[in-house]
Amino acid sequence: MGSSHRLFLLVLLFTCLVDHVVPSSFSLSKESVGPFNSIYSFGDSSSSAADHVAATLSLPSPQPYTQRGTEFFESGLSFATPGATIMKPFFFLKNGIPAPPQSHDLSQISTFMKFFYEDCFSFHDCGRNNKVLSKALIFMDQPGINDYKHAFLHGKSISEASLLVPEVVETIKNSIERLINEAGAKTLMVSGILPVGCFPGFRTLFPEGDSIGKKRCHKGLNMFSKLHNDHLWQAILKLRLKYPDVHIIYADYYKAFMAVLKNHVFLGFKTNTLMKTCCGYGDGPFNFDAQKKCGEQGVAVCSDRALYLHWDGFQLTPEALENLMDTLFSKKGFVFPELKVGEETAAAVTRRHSRILARVGDISSVIRHSLFV
Repeated sequence: MGSSHRLFLLVLLFTCLVDHVVPSSFSLSKESVGPFNSIYSFGDSSSSAADHVAATLSLPSPQPYTQRGTEFFESGLSFATPGATIMKPFFFLKNGIPAPPQSHDLSQISTFMKFFYEDCFSFHDCGRNNKVLSKALIFMDQPGINDYKHAFLHGKSISEASLLVPEVVETIKNSIERLINEAGAKTLMVSGILPVGCFPGFRTLFPEGDSIGKKRCHKGLNMFSKLHNDHLWQAILKLRLKYPDVHIIYADYYKAFMAVLKNHVFLGFKTNTLMKTCCGYGDGPFNFDAQKKCGEQGVAVCSDRALYLHWDGFQLTPEALENLMDTLFSKKGFVFPELKVGEETAAAVTRRHSRILARVGDISSVIRHSLFV
């Protein structure tokens, strides 16, 4: 291969990388509908996604409501609980699934409303014009994911779980409406679910090889994630028409994760660990055993967590989650509509983007070196 041809290929590689890793323009506009004063989060407490959203918006991380009390309501709180689902126990029982121990619908939203009413009655400021929530962001992190996980763990097929999607999404929609109508929420960010076919825990449950895509993700499971996300997107569109004065933002976790997966080498993740857990058990391709949880005897932890996307079968490593959230806010196309904030927050996001630019800078040095090898 001639040196000029080789140079062309390397430049082409670098150009493609920049296009996929570096944002062409920020998805956070300086045109302000904020700034936000607080963030209230719902979801699974094992995820720190809300902390990353808070950091992006230059807000303090929402503290667990159990540690703060109602007197701290106005500063923002997290109502996330471990393993929480959004559906009521009867939903699972009628579909032949044992009821899970916790329900988002029964505990998280209701607990939020309890705190809200205690706070607003104290200041005679209840109703849709409540000043606290008019400057707050409500963040719902992957609502429904644990419901599907619970169904899959109890033997439901992909086609059987697909029948659950409409009712799950309808419950999410009802939860959003409750927050709007009863608490006066003005800005809500609702995320879709991640491509579950790329997670070791779900892959282990569906080991058939004819459904594996080029990235070793399970096509059928990923189609399931798309089905849920499409239903959720349609529900959000209907809510926007019904409540034109409320900002309902959709966070596309699916596309953001696939962008991270596509650029995993340049982000520091090893190709041979893409579908392996850092904390897991077994000699299989995924280093995962549903009967052996991380922290139990015999379950090993990898020596360098930063090289792995997956912490256990169902959770990302902190490094992977950070890259996911950076990607989510760094390029148009992952947040709908654009999250509009003030200049101070836009500057904070610019600083976060500099980390991505630094990664590309490291890659450019590799390309320069390659020209002379």
